Amino acid sequence: MVCAMAIAGCQTDTEPTPPPGTAFVPVYAAATQLHSIGFEGARPTVNAGKIYVYGTLLLQNELNEGIHLIDMRNPAAPAKLGFLKIPLCTELAVSNGYLYTNNYDDLLVYNLQASGGPALVKRIEKVFPPANQEYPPLFGVSFECPDPSKGVVVRWEQKSNVVARCRR
Repeated sequence: MVCAMAIAGCQTDTEPTPPPGTAFVPVYAAATQLHSIGFEGARPTVNAGKIYVYGTLLLQNELNEGIHLIDMRNPAAPAKLGFLKIPLCTELAVSNGYLYTNNYDDLLVYNLQASGGPALVKRIEKVFPPANQEYPPLFGVSFECPDPSKGVVVRWEQKSNVVARCRR
């Protein structure tokens, strides 16, 4: 009888489900959408990031979305000119009339002096390391195992009531 219990105790047909708790979950983006960039009409600022002033033009990062272009010729009444849609854009710099920014792991260079608005002049692929696809950037945390079929992991968010099956 003891032998039968010992053998039965070693069999694991299914892993027990851990109780829901706080864990990190991957945030996905479709790989086909990562490099879909363009110039659009002005839009409201929701998640403001860094700003840069170039002459009378103010550039404001919309975190992970792109860059607002704002006319500052009349500082008392700034006017939004348009929006550079750049998925996963988090940084920007300007030098000699060129805007440098990231698009996920690529570096983009725009000519800010082009007639008709900013013009993309160069894309340098895989300059920046992408977000970790396998686990969050912390040790000793529970997390939801990534599923590559859902897309590319672009960041990790901490959530409540998550059944975490992975741990780092």
